[in-house]
Amino acid sequence: HFHGPRDENSELHIVLVDNGRSKIRDSKTFRESLHCIRCGACMNTCPVYRRSGGHSYRATVPGPIGSVLGPAKNAKAHKSLPFACSLCGSCTDVCPVKIPLHHQLLAWRKVLVGKRLVAWNKRMAMKAASFLFQNPPLFAAAGYFGRVALKVLPKALTHNRFNTWAKDRDLPEPPKQSFHEWYAKNRPTGSQAVLKEERS
Repeated sequence: HFHGPRDENSELHIVLVDNGRSKIRDSKTFRESLHCIRCGACMNTCPVYRRSGGHSYRATVPGPIGSVLGPAKNAKAHKSLPFACSLCGSCTDVCPVKIPLHHQLLAWRKVLVGKRLVAWNKRMAMKAASFLFQNPPLFAAAGYFGRVALKVLPKALTHNRFNTWAKDRDLPEPPKQSFHEWYAKNRPTGSQAVLKEERS
């Protein structure tokens, strides 16, 4: 394209494929995703992508960057991708062009919920989780009963033919106490706490 047509009697046609990029460029939230140089660093570090693989994303570009670009192209077809993320921020840390990927994935979740593209059962589960996390006594009680249930209930309740997720995975041993209980017993008090603060 630098040299033009091959000879005087021919023409040079350049076709620019937008593929939704103008729409992304006009978005203040997602514009930076167009800086991607396709290096694959976000995929290599992503714990979800490393476990699930590229084909599970059902998109041309998989991994964290694909989870941002996919819904931008077709939100209905790729509505689940931003939720396939632990929001650990590792992708943002390793990105050489500093795309705030985990922030964009969180923003996509809000957009998709606003468009009513998230299934009702997932919305209800998130509301229940939000209610639980905002009530510390209830959260502590749920943690306690969860630990007891893991010890008492038979494994067949979670690991059966109806739960395909558990086919290749096993639950860890439940802890004897919560972190809150451990911290209450082991936190430094009095002169120990003062000494620790002075050292740091």
